[in-house]
Amino acid sequence: MRFRFVLLLLALGALGVVMFEFHPQAEEVEHSEPPPVSDSELQMYIKVYTALQDDHDLTIEEAIKAHNISLDDFRQIERRIQGESRLVDRVRQALLEHVKEHSVFAQSIATPSPVAPPVAPRTHKATKDHPEKSNHK
Repeated sequence: MRFRFVLLLLALGALGVVMFEFHPQAEEVEHSEPPPVSDSELQMYIKVYTALQDDHDLTIEEAIKAHNISLDDFRQIERRIQGESRLVDRVRQALLEHVKEHSVFAQSIATPSPVAPPVAPRTHKATKDHPEKSNHK
């Protein structure tokens, strides 16, 4: 009985060693940096959102169609832009400038018409012939 017990322990130990040796370890996934956003990608992104600003009935799918890019690829570019605050600021500034240039309200107040200074009313001095025109009644 003792021999069987030892034999069982050795078999289990060998099985454990084999399982440990051949058991695949969890693979380490490298988190590579996304590629930097190119100027052409940034300009395309700004053009798409500019088109959406200009036409509120336009869908994102329609806006990107002119640029021959899929929605998934566009969203990838969008995520990469949003990951860099300086690019977010550049997009925000470009869109604000576009709105200012194309806003009817902004155009109406951008170049105010010159206004003539107010003219003081004339006062008449009383004369001997017309005492009623005196300022001191």
